[in-house]
Amino acid sequence: MRNIKIAIVADIHANKYALNVFLEFINKNNVDMVLNLGDFLQIGPNPQEVTDIVLNNNKFINILGNNETSLFNIDYKDLSSENQHRIWTRKQVKEYFDKIKKIPYEKEVNINGISFFMVHARKNDIKGMPLIYTENLKSFENDYKNCNSKVILFGHTHKKLYLENNNKLYLNPGSLGCSFNNSVDFVILDINPNEIQNCSFISLKYDNSLLIKDFFEKHVPDKDFLIENFF
Repeated sequence: MRNIKIAIVADIHANKYALNVFLEFINKNNVDMVLNLGDFLQIGPNPQEVTDIVLNNNKFINILGNNETSLFNIDYKDLSSENQHRIWTRKQVKEYFDKIKKIPYEKEVNINGISFFMVHARKNDIKGMPLIYTENLKSFENDYKNCNSKVILFGHTHKKLYLENNNKLYLNPGSLGCSFNNSVDFVILDINPNEIQNCSFISLKYDNSLLIKDFFEKHVPDKDFLIENFF
């Protein structure tokens, strides 16, 4: 087996500008594979463009987050701004919707002899914060006590985490597409056969002025709340 370089990303949130900065980085640095931990849709103004990349770039291995699953059963009588944003997002990705629904909620992958378990949030509560932030590590571990993977990958919190405990590594790359400081956050792992040689948390910058412009030009529902609270 040769050495492999992989990227871990989460929470792209329909931000094509942040995603393009990431893609430029991985192409220049010969990254072999991207493990995408979900929430690539909603909040941002570019769901169609992001979905096109995520589903068609053969480096990507994807799972779903709560922002994808909330599109599956929409109450069209709900006139709230949040629900109108869901309806708008679903329309933007209608040509991909059947493919999106086939993406798993969690996935185990073996790379160079190391097993990775991909999940967006808590196994038993995809809409809730992982208990690692609200109670303790033991509560989080209990959800995965039967998981044999050495590395547990999750997103959702938009907070970076690197924690080794009981021969397992818990890793959250932070959010690629949602930040107040225009950062593009992700993790790069260099993997030798049966060994993680190096783990690097990467933060790049992007200009979000075009992102903000897209919110208005595309008449994105709930745009004022989303811009203020996520960008």
